[in-house]
Amino acid sequence: MSYCRTIVAFALAVLALTAMPASAQAGTAADFLLLAAAEAPAPTDAPAAPAKPEAKPEAGPVVDGATLDSAHTSATFWIRHIVAPVAGRFDAVSGVVAIPPRKPGDGRVAFTVKTDSVDTGVAARDKHLRTADFLDTAVYPEMRFESSRIVSAGTRLARVTGKLTIKDVTREVTIPVRLLGTKPHPMMPCVDVTGYEAQFAINRLEYHVGTGKFFKMGAVGDATDIRIAGETLAARPGCVQPAKTDE
Repeated sequence: MSYCRTIVAFALAVLALTAMPASAQAGTAADFLLLAAAEAPAPTDAPAAPAKPEAKPEAGPVVDGATLDSAHTSATFWIRHIVAPVAGRFDAVSGVVAIPPRKPGDGRVAFTVKTDSVDTGVAARDKHLRTADFLDTAVYPEMRFESSRIVSAGTRLARVTGKLTIKDVTREVTIPVRLLGTKPHPMMPCVDVTGYEAQFAINRLEYHVGTGKFFKMGAVGDATDIRIAGETLAARPGCVQPAKTDE
């Protein structure tokens, strides 16, 4: 509406100016410009830019002495292709390892592997492994192990028995777990790192990882060697964090 009033005022002023003597037109024109400026709508403020979401710090590894540090845990496997073994790994592994040296029976070992994280270094092969021919990751997104019994098997070695579930099959297996040692974390004061390693073998066909078609062709073996290695972090008892100093 303000814009329309300005146009009307301008038209009336033009008519008035044409009827005035030339000597009076200059001052009147200046007055009109001031009037037009007053009638013009005020500029609206530009919309405010949306506020940026506050950055959240990334969660660090759990320091409870049992939870595996996923960034430093791996699950690798080897299986025969015609003649030579081919290696692969799963990049998403989580779990807990707690084996008290004096009372291993009170401990627990459990891990979960995301099947679609399989990586053999060949994209086409990985895509095939995710299909129903092998892992069928859309239907079975995880492999799991949960211990039911842990016994000492010597210095830094335990025999861990539990249920291994792959696809629609759950079987009892016994896995040797070795304690690799404990050291202070060089970059996390007052934190100790403990390493574990487990190596065992399964027959993939017993877990329905494949129908046996490629095994009968002689293309892919049935025996699968598996190695899981990882670290847990624990706060060192009685340790005092060093005071932070400004550099």
